[in-house]
Amino acid sequence: MNEVELKESRSRIGQVLRAYREGTGRNLSEVADGAGISTSMLSQIERGLVAPSLDTLFLVCDSLSLDIGELFNRVSHREPVRIQRAGQRLVSKRKGARYEQLVASADSRHPAEMFFLTLDPSREVGLGGRGHEGVELGYVLSGSATLTVGRCAYEIQSGDSVSFASHLPHRLANSGRSVFRAIWSVLPPHTDYLGIEDNG
Repeated sequence: MNEVELKESRSRIGQVLRAYREGTGRNLSEVADGAGISTSMLSQIERGLVAPSLDTLFLVCDSLSLDIGELFNRVSHREPVRIQRAGQRLVSKRKGARYEQLVASADSRHPAEMFFLTLDPSREVGLGGRGHEGVELGYVLSGSATLTVGRCAYEIQSGDSVSFASHLPHRLANSGRSVFRAIWSVLPPHTDYLGIEDNG
């Protein structure tokens, strides 16, 4: 495994742990205390900044009640075909926003992911003023929203498709009275989407 693959695996481990923790409603300090490590260490693991030892991974998984074999199954990019079964997908929820990872690329040379995003009325998600490398594409299933990319705002609604260069700061705000639902794709995957940031 080369350095790029190691970095990707480290990032993916962090993504899975963070999504699982947030999906079960636990905060960083609670899980860190259960694993006997510092909150700072767990935060760095979740952000893919450090490579935890196998012992540390066992402790974190035990604190999360997550089987370590399941963690490695979710991280593995070796299979030529990946099928994400209903009920077995990574889900992150926070303050009126819900993210469900539909599938991630099985080929680490061509990283990509697709997710189902729902956003309650008057809720907003985004990267808090930051951009990231790559491109994003979306298809609106229902509802309407205001997509702000850089300094420009665009109204999107059911049936619309959109793509944009994601190096620009961007946010998505539900501007309607009903739940906004969309299929979204991020190339390459970006960790901030796994743990949705909200504004308010």
